[in-house]
Amino acid sequence: MWNGVDTRQLYKDRVEVAIDLWDKILRGQIVNRAQLEEELYAEYKRRGIEPFRGFSKIKIYDKEIATVFVVGRYGLGLDDDIIESTKHIFTVEYRCDKAYRLLKKHDFKISENTDLKDMIRELINVPDLGYGLEDRVFRMMRYVFTGTILTFFPEEEFVNTYRALQEIFPELRDVLIRYVKFYVAFKIAEGIVLGQIGDPSERKIFKYVFCVKLNVQRCAPPDRLIREVALRVYKVPKRVLDRLFADLSQGPSNVPTAGSK
Repeated sequence: MWNGVDTRQLYKDRVEVAIDLWDKILRGQIVNRAQLEEELYAEYKRRGIEPFRGFSKIKIYDKEIATVFVVGRYGLGLDDDIIESTKHIFTVEYRCDKAYRLLKKHDFKISENTDLKDMIRELINVPDLGYGLEDRVFRMMRYVFTGTILTFFPEEEFVNTYRALQEIFPELRDVLIRYVKFYVAFKIAEGIVLGQIGDPSERKIFKYVFCVKLNVQRCAPPDRLIREVALRVYKVPKRVLDRLFADLSQGPSNVPTAGSK
């Protein structure tokens, strides 16, 4: 499946897996995060689904648990009591969701709001989210990225989260752009799989137009990342990508991207 589909169909199998896993969680058949990760891995392999990723596969199924949580919280509309009762499983996503909802409540306006900055720092900068500050903030971006790609969150909220986190964590200002590039790579790959991009010139135009749309400077992703996402995640045939990326050299890439996070 790579052509003649709409955006909802692209993620239909992924959403179905999340719903099935929530059924097992609510029945008490999945009781901890490690078990959920194992079940998610098994279901994805059985259905031929690749987790959302770039070049790296480090902890990729643990990161993909964000999909399960977002589908339950915003797709199934599970209530606060259920979310609270499962926070021992969704240790990362529970905190990220609280931070996201807090930012949204304040319209993502951070300037001069010291209390809000402190609350977001306390929610995100904890060992559950990673081994260092960059990993932890990137998990927050991963969470909002997932909700946006699955169309549960408006795209402007992804951009607003990026800008808010830049203000809260100014020491990460230069690296947070990687996650915007990661998102743009996925949107261009979507354009390929949906048949909106048919040749290298359209690919370049689409990238430029999308960055203008987001109004974020330096957000264009490397073409190698776009190709990797299209090939691995969206299963676009290699022959199609060889044509679309005919101008891409075949040398190794060392461009850092959010796919490594």
